[in-house]
Amino acid sequence: MADEQDLYAILEVDRTADDEALRLAYRRLAWRYHPDVAGPDALGKMQLINSAYQTLSDAERRHAYDAGLRPNLSSGATRATAPSDHRPRAGLRPLKETPFTLRRRFSGLDSSPVAAVAFSLDGALCGLGQLDGRLTIVSMREGDVVSALAFGAHEQVGALQALRLSPRGALACAWGFSLGTRVWSIPDGRTLWNTAISAPSGAMDAMLYDSTPHVRLAAPDAPMALADDDPFRWADEGRRATAVYSRPLVGPVSVAWLTPIRCKEDGSMGWLREPPDDNWRVHARMLSIDGRLLLTFSTGRVATVGRANTVQLWELDRRMGAGALRSNGPRPLGRLVESAGALQFPITATPDLSWAAVGSYGRQVRLFNFRKRASRFVEVGALAADARIALSADGARLALAQGARLQLFDTAAGAQLQEWQSEAEITALSFVGGPAGVGLGVGLRNGLAEVWGAP
Repeated sequence: MADEQDLYAILEVDRTADDEALRLAYRRLAWRYHPDVAGPDALGKMQLINSAYQTLSDAERRHAYDAGLRPNLSSGATRATAPSDHRPRAGLRPLKETPFTLRRRFSGLDSSPVAAVAFSLDGALCGLGQLDGRLTIVSMREGDVVSALAFGAHEQVGALQALRLSPRGALACAWGFSLGTRVWSIPDGRTLWNTAISAPSGAMDAMLYDSTPHVRLAAPDAPMALADDDPFRWADEGRRATAVYSRPLVGPVSVAWLTPIRCKEDGSMGWLREPPDDNWRVHARMLSIDGRLLLTFSTGRVATVGRANTVQLWELDRRMGAGALRSNGPRPLGRLVESAGALQFPITATPDLSWAAVGSYGRQVRLFNFRKRASRFVEVGALAADARIALSADGARLALAQGARLQLFDTAAGAQLQEWQSEAEITALSFVGGPAGVGLGVGLRNGLAEVWGAP
């Protein structure tokens, strides 16, 4: 029952959240756990979310609930603070000692959940994003703070969704509900661009370019002005296609950047043609690290199988202009179609989108490579739709986090390599490469972040 748990944790908000913050959190989570997205396994989670929101959105019921909280669960602070009993926060505890060992622990953050972990391509910098929108860029070598970034007003209430660093670590981009989207220069902390847009979880992605500073956005195909007003309506109206924008971050900025590359989803295949499905919905959009490829995960009616889940890879740029991204128009490179329920969240991919991984039948993760026409299956046991997964850059290792449990798999052999347990829920997961070798960044609900890697 929801009243036996921390209702604020269920909605992923601070205990001082106002009505607007509660409403935004509920809408964000309801979108994530919608049956079309998460499947029947998410029904229990959705019931908890509904119950938590019904209690906290009613002033009298919320007051009664707060009055019954244990002392260490309540706080008068406007932001998350360290636990009142000052106990040391525990990180991951390995249940098997090989092959990854603890490489670095970042404990300088307070107890606000770590919502995102990101790395520069060479692994020199690590970006840590907390749920309330604060960002900390740290050196992987020394562990020192390189830059502390913020969305704006200290009292701004929002929920961070994602964080990206440019390949060489000069730029950072992050977005979240009621926070909008912002791009910073990491060396001096300057804001290079900000906008109010922010799509529901997974419906938007962004990549950055160092040499000729650009940000590339993959977003719902609906007018940008609508995103400023209502991100849920924007995502819903743009659900059948993806609009890819490229915006310069320095020098003159022409309004031409608002003319997107459009990737239109189509349920018809081969010689069996039927009208496009008006209920088609793109649930996830992922850009490759160079911004030239797009991976989408959709549901809708397909001529050959009826109601289906579809994963599709798009090529966005077939030629590059001098100093700017240009395109002759997108073209599909590959498509995986299965009857509804055969593919499900979670979904992830390698940085170059060579390998993608998606949940399958609630008990395995399916990996596939469109260009090589290769496929792998990793049996993982019971797989919840709200699990988190990550792939190493070569697709050889798969990390799976469910609650406070973390597993590492060899994808070629389909064997588990390592397992961890934590006292706190795992809230962020990302692989890192570079000269130090492959590593795995993990963020926890208690505010800790760790990087594990092969020695």
